[in-house]
Amino acid sequence: MDRETKRTEVAQLQGTFSAAKSAVVLEFKGLTVVKDTAFRKSIRDSKAQYRVSKNTLLRLAVKSTAFETLSPHFQGATAVATTENDVVALAKAVNTFLKDNPAAKFKGAILDGKNVTVQEFKIIAELPSRAVLISKLLYLMQYPVSGLVQVLDQIRKQKEGAA
Repeated sequence: MDRETKRTEVAQLQGTFSAAKSAVVLEFKGLTVVKDTAFRKSIRDSKAQYRVSKNTLLRLAVKSTAFETLSPHFQGATAVATTENDVVALAKAVNTFLKDNPAAKFKGAILDGKNVTVQEFKIIAELPSRAVLISKLLYLMQYPVSGLVQVLDQIRKQKEGAA
């Protein structure tokens, strides 16, 4: 890889990291092309990005960003998944991939600006999706109103029966 290609790669990585809210660093030794392709598709489906790059270029790209603390994890076969959107969707996709591929390993992550351990990462990955949480919240907000309507309807029926 010549210098100009490296500069271009670092600039692209810097753009990715500056726009991202979250990043997950993985080790991906022993992966088949089929498994890697399936993982890339699940990452795209969660509206995230996945890159495999040289560790030195990754270290240069994260300098002076919120992801600089990930630098020590850039050793060996390294891949980075980033997202500007739904952190839980990214965590779910990565967690599913890690369960299905024991050769791949979690190295580190920063989710919504916070360094997370592998245990914290798994907890986040098991959260319901944003859409499910919003629908549950709407149901809980609507429940007292629908309960009141049912009570008023029962009172109306009782009064009509008494008249």
